[in-house]
Amino acid sequence: MIKLSNLPQKIFEVAKRYEQKGENLEVFPAKFFIDGQLYYYFHYNPSQKELIIKENGEVPPVHSIEKVFCYANGFNASIHAMATIGEKWRKSGMGRKYARLKRLLSKVEKFIESGPEDVRWAFTSFQKVPDVIIQHQKVIERSVNQAGKETVEMRKREIVTEDDYKKMRGYQVDTARSGFWQTDIQFKTAADREKVMDYLSSIKSITNWKAWWYYFQLKPYQKMMYTKEKNPKEYEEMQELSEEIFEDVPIEENPEVLDLIKNLRNPR
Repeated sequence: MIKLSNLPQKIFEVAKRYEQKGENLEVFPAKFFIDGQLYYYFHYNPSQKELIIKENGEVPPVHSIEKVFCYANGFNASIHAMATIGEKWRKSGMGRKYARLKRLLSKVEKFIESGPEDVRWAFTSFQKVPDVIIQHQKVIERSVNQAGKETVEMRKREIVTEDDYKKMRGYQVDTARSGFWQTDIQFKTAADREKVMDYLSSIKSITNWKAWWYYFQLKPYQKMMYTKEKNPKEYEEMQELSEEIFEDVPIEENPEVLDLIKNLRNPR
């Protein structure tokens, strides 16, 4: 793994020349191999300024390294997203929680079979929730785990290629889209879930204690899941994301990344 302490002296001295008072210099733990050349990627905290240096110590002008910057910044951003948000989602326990819900719904089903047709249809919709969430939780866990392994390998290898970026970005996209689908199914089934809960509430009684029991077993899940009325902010965000999340703009054309080029201290 590349560190400030094991950098070639020439590279370290060049990077330090661009450091300003009150800043802390950081180096990315691998070189970027782009179009046949190797580059070091530096970050200056807390200013958020950055510097790219060729392996021979040259500090190339911005116009010649826009592609290098896009891949370096994008790879770093993907690693950070997977290690923070992705890891949080991986540890959320969603798989276990919704596996329990799936088992519970299989027991509730016999109470619904004799119910009105609209309730039976609503219950079928309710049953889709754990299946969709479990399916996408597996994608999240697999993507985050693989991203972690790739990060460890990258540090050992000390080289990042364009293909490495594409793989890491793929893990990030798969994780984000799976998180979207997990939330989407909750909003889409909210009315049907409520219909099922209302029906169970209407048939629960001292003589029908199982319906009572299942109603209260399901209540925490219903309270935990999203609805438009309870979560208007999240609902609005989902509407905005519904198209954007499926359009992955190439890194070299991404306006948000291109805007960050202004933070480079390489000569204009």
